[in-house]
Amino acid sequence: MSSAILTLLDRPAAAPTLLGAASHLADLVGGAALHFLVVRTPPEATIMPTEEVLTARRAEQIRARENARAAELTAAFEAWRPGARHPVDLSDVEAAADDVIAERGAAADFIVVARPSDHALGAAPAALRAAMFATDRPVLLVPPGAAATFGRCVAVAWRDDGRAVKALLPALRLLTAATMVHVLQGVRDQPASMTVPEVFRDHGVPAQMHILSIDGGVFGQTLLREAHALGADMVVMGAYGHNPLRELVFGGVTRFMLEHADLPVLLRH
Repeated sequence: MSSAILTLLDRPAAAPTLLGAASHLADLVGGAALHFLVVRTPPEATIMPTEEVLTARRAEQIRARENARAAELTAAFEAWRPGARHPVDLSDVEAAADDVIAERGAAADFIVVARPSDHALGAAPAALRAAMFATDRPVLLVPPGAAATFGRCVAVAWRDDGRAVKALLPALRLLTAATMVHVLQGVRDQPASMTVPEVFRDHGVPAQMHILSIDGGVFGQTLLREAHALGADMVVMGAYGHNPLRELVFGGVTRFMLEHADLPVLLRH
């Protein structure tokens, strides 16, 4: 059965990288229909809590800005489309990004989004929130300037809990193409087993186990540094957060990856 991959195109500068990442993800899973989405923010959705009204002039300015952004993204998609290796389509809607992602993402096998910038505008923040918490789907987070290919050497951030397994299961389809899989587990004080978790063995995925010390520093930084040292071109991990229905409040490692990962990261909450 063919897969479906939903990709949000949000920042024109990031569009070529996202188009390539979605296409390569489709290669890794053996083919997929690629659905690309441009979401224009409605003027009324930009009103701050301290503002009372949205003037007609301001609404016109916002809509013009969003239309110009959508036109740039559409142009990038059309320039890329002739070389596409999989079935592709593009939807352009004016709507709340979280509503669109929640609805369409729930019907996809994977969701692809750009890693948020320091001062993210447009649909990205709300879309990421919805992708992570409202769809129950794996999300491929793509950093700026990510390599065109990934998934040959994969680092899996491991914890002995159900969320790590939940994140790993959809990634198993990708790992069949990997030449090396490294399992990275952080430990604080207690001794840790160097035995590869059973789920890898059950699915016939050869992997190497690595134990990392949690020494009170920023463990996300340790994790990312080790992934680079091992030559990984992709990270798979569970996403840990709190109070998902109200705010995007992630645990430390997840938050670090959202802010600093320079490799594609496949996350699942």
